[in-house]
Amino acid sequence: MSEDFDFTGLKNESQLKMTQTLSGNPIFPGWYADPEIHFFQGRFYIYPTASQAYEEQTYFECWSSDDLTNWRNEGVILELKGIPWSTNYAAWAPSCAERNGKYYLYFSAGDGAGLGVAVADSPVGPFHDAIGRPLVGYFPHGAQPIDAHCFVDDDGRAYLYFGGHSHCVVAPLTPTMCAINRDFREITPTADYVEGPFMVKRQGKYYLTWSEGGWTDDTYRVAYGVSDNPYGPFTYGGKILTNNPVVAKGAGHHSILQLPGTEDEWVICYHRRPLTETDANHRVVCLERLVFNEDGSIAPVMLSNEGVAAFKPA
Repeated sequence: MSEDFDFTGLKNESQLKMTQTLSGNPIFPGWYADPEIHFFQGRFYIYPTASQAYEEQTYFECWSSDDLTNWRNEGVILELKGIPWSTNYAAWAPSCAERNGKYYLYFSAGDGAGLGVAVADSPVGPFHDAIGRPLVGYFPHGAQPIDAHCFVDDDGRAYLYFGGHSHCVVAPLTPTMCAINRDFREITPTADYVEGPFMVKRQGKYYLTWSEGGWTDDTYRVAYGVSDNPYGPFTYGGKILTNNPVVAKGAGHHSILQLPGTEDEWVICYHRRPLTETDANHRVVCLERLVFNEDGSIAPVMLSNEGVAAFKPA
């Protein structure tokens, strides 16, 4: 078994099919950024930004896999030309959540245009604008309405996190998943916060993770904080992703997933810029193992070219 992925501690190891195949990094071809990884209906899905020139970012695609190593492009799942209130460009950082058999896609519909919500019957769409207007069309507490993340807690309550311009906010969603339940609360964790919030819950603790630095250069990185509730305050825990001058640069804007059927095995999906690239949009999607230490802290992630081992739930 590959040393790049340790399956020790799996809940029911006999029910898992494992191989020595590695995903490799990047995990699929093309320029993509801001990936959000999920597990729906027995498959893994990644929802990224198409990392093209600003004016060419007019659509969202989805990639899927049954084992984390073989990825299939599911095609375009939403186009901004079908969103009348959008700018028709700057389609950024989608987030997907499932409820009652429906899939909800939260997306940036232009720099300053706001955050939208679309709905579909399948994880791969096609998605359609759910409400005909921005879900969030303003800058609450100065938070630029980009980089949404929909977090669904153990009790079924859903929360919308987002924020650029160095401000992070959160508010609960209504059961419809298409409206905000109350005003946004600012939860900016540190002065270094820039964008890209992502929430996970582990052993009763809430881990808010985010990007720091500048997305166009080597200062881009990921850090985290911990709280007893989804609103914080979040105690700073340290950096998770940083540059590796031997492997890649600009590692950031990530998502985290607990592997299904395991007690405590996690992966982190993120983008980075190959060492040979200077174009800001030349970013690729990668996977690494994410490890929680015994004290609940998150170990720094080592950037690799190997990625993670193939994983197939039973």
